[in-house]
Amino acid sequence: MVALSDAQKKANEKYLKNNYKQVKLSMPKAEAEALEEYCTSKKYTKAGFIRQAIKEKMEREP
Repeated sequence: MVALSDAQKKANEKYLKNNYKQVKLSMPKAEAEALEEYCTSKKYTKAGFIRQAIKEKMEREP
């Protein structure tokens, strides 16, 4: 893996700032551990799984 240059880091930060918004999520430890185990077993990222679950819920209940 090649290290990013300062210019690449700055460009990545600018892209993220302009195109993404972070959403904080807190949950009980037991639920967080269950989520971690599930995502690991299915080879999902937690963020990707949560985004997909939200998208599916919103499509079912417009």
